Amino acid sequence: MPPPIQFRIESQPSPDGWRLYTLPYAYPLEPEPRAALVSFVRALVGEARALLAGHHLTALLQYNQLNLGNSGHIFAAKAPEWGVDWGLGYWPERKPPTLWTVEDFTNLDIGEMPRPMMNQIFAVSKGDAAADAMLGEVLGLGPVIVALSDCPLDAVKARARQLFHPLIQDATLKLFPFYFPLLCTGTFAPENAAHLAEWTCGIQFYLREGPEEKGLFLASSRPLDDAFKRAGAQNEKGHWIWQPQPAKETR
Repeated sequence: MPPPIQFRIESQPSPDGWRLYTLPYAYPLEPEPRAALVSFVRALVGEARALLAGHHLTALLQYNQLNLGNSGHIFAAKAPEWGVDWGLGYWPERKPPTLWTVEDFTNLDIGEMPRPMMNQIFAVSKGDAAADAMLGEVLGLGPVIVALSDCPLDAVKARARQLFHPLIQDATLKLFPFYFPLLCTGTFAPENAAHLAEWTCGIQFYLREGPEEKGLFLASSRPLDDAFKRAGAQNEKGHWIWQPQPAKETR
């Protein structure tokens, strides 16, 4: 019998004004645990939206992570339904992205790939229903970002362009229609505390699948303990545990 499906939400050291969490898993998830993750994240995003009433939802996909679990084919088939705007993700705490150089292809180990040249992203543009449909299709396969911001997406894009665009030197990488911050625990390191208000571009809740945390990264300007509880998680020794509830028997 396979072990029961269970997700562990781990609190991480957090700077003032933020709460950071990770939810580790090895993506791409198999269908059953993926469905469970989708159920939890949908509930959590709903609770976060209630906590941050009036904030604006943005859902995005990371192109570089559309390579597992058939997610690339799903994206190709569903993109017209979701509506997608093409942009560039930017790591605020890292050096600006650059095109490949000769050095990127030298001294590679056998089987090692060169660094990603850029982090292309696609924003779902056809509203909340399309964003929710995207979560149902590819969350747990690796490419998802969800954000809640205190300003509309166009304002987030404007802030990101004003901040990041001048730092990019390669002309090709300055041609994207929009830019959007990529965040992980490293972004919120103590030495970056003075820059976080600027780097987050109005985002107050951020959820991202990525290899940096080997699963899901969560950042929130509000504590999420009550949201975890209302989404069905239980606190066990300082960590939150979520698992699917058994189906009720019908007579």
